Amino acid sequence: MDSNKESNSTNVPPLIDQTKAEKNNERYANLFVDDVAYRIEYEPFFFNEQVRYYVSVNTRPRNVFVWDEEVLQFRAINDGSSVMPVPLEQAISVHLATQNLD
Repeated sequence: MDSNKESNSTNVPPLIDQTKAEKNNERYANLFVDDVAYRIEYEPFFFNEQVRYYVSVNTRPRNVFVWDEEVLQFRAINDGSSVMPVPLEQAISVHLATQNLD
């Protein structure tokens, strides 16, 4: 894993090791947030013509992330998402917002 700990101007840590998994449309990335490394696995899907993502953090159960127009970022919407640290949710949002779905 890359040991680069620099942040960008929004205090969101840099994204590292972003690659596409070999099965289906699942992808993964390693994020470094508040001195903690996280592995996220995510899979885009469409619902009501809107892209959403299934996101699993460190192989835990998946959360659903949707675009929130009020805060202009992806947000986790299922019940278990309330225990996700805000900086981690923000880092995942930045990552998802930069994805090319091709």
